[in-house]
Amino acid sequence: MHGEPDFIELLSDPELLQLLLFACPDGVIATDRENRVMLYTGASEAIFGFAPTEVLRHDVSMLFASEQEFAGVYYRLDWEGRVVNLEVMAARKDSEPFLAALSAATLRDRYGAYSGTVAYVRDHSALRSIEDTLRAGNEQLNALVQELAHVARHDQLTGLLHRGSAIEAAEDAMLSAGLSARQPMGVVIFDLDHFKSVNDSYGHLVGDQVLAALAQVLLGAARAGDIIGRFGGEEFIAFLPGADLEAADLFAERVRAAIAAAHVTVGDAARIEVTVSAGAASIPSCGDSLHDAIRVADDRLFIAKRGGRDRVVGSDTARTGRSAA
Repeated sequence: MHGEPDFIELLSDPELLQLLLFACPDGVIATDRENRVMLYTGASEAIFGFAPTEVLRHDVSMLFASEQEFAGVYYRLDWEGRVVNLEVMAARKDSEPFLAALSAATLRDRYGAYSGTVAYVRDHSALRSIEDTLRAGNEQLNALVQELAHVARHDQLTGLLHRGSAIEAAEDAMLSAGLSARQPMGVVIFDLDHFKSVNDSYGHLVGDQVLAALAQVLLGAARAGDIIGRFGGEEFIAFLPGADLEAADLFAERVRAAIAAAHVTVGDAARIEVTVSAGAASIPSCGDSLHDAIRVADDRLFIAKRGGRDRVVGSDTARTGRSAA
């Protein structure tokens, strides 16, 4: 609308952009496609001890404690596109490596080609020192640390595992079953349909109630040993040890039907009815690894959304959920 401030225009003001970058309490680092540091500002110098002239146009790996740390971070960035509060061992000039919290994302041009990364870094060494002190304390303090660890792995709103923790738990389940056994693993990704309209019409607090209700339906449909997590936003993921594609598809349909039949009551009268779309996959029929199955399930979820929503897709062609058996 005319007359309203344009945020992009504000950021194009060199003086304002410089103020934003230098006022940031985190280290702000950006690289080019060769992973050379092109931006090194905010608290970067205070965190790493290196002056900008020692870092700019050098490989960003110099800021990691080892090549293994650097490679691990960039493997995750290549796979997921971003990391949030990932703890890594970072390098500090003329000092011992330290624990840092890294949030970063890959940058791509309009053709999808990799063009660099942007990252925010915080020094977590003081936080880790506090955690270590707690662990060394008495039994009550150790129990508190375990509770904090549980909170860190779980989504506060739904009580489900965070995305990374759910994937880690599924990988552990596959390892405990034995790789040679080739035990199938079902993977289903769910997405609430038109969730933005719920937030827009009723507010985010009601939207949170809807998300929590879906989480309870998922937990109610799950068997002992199934792993349910919040995949992000209004998306949820289920890992089903021992479930082949047909079983994963049937599980997804049960959840879809339960969500369609449920409702969330707002105040004394208003009832919100929502639907969910889902994509189902499994190992080994859809891939050799967990990440393969997640990718296939995510692709099939897109097919379900594009095909009209309120449906489950367990193959690469859409069909309505209501007709699924």
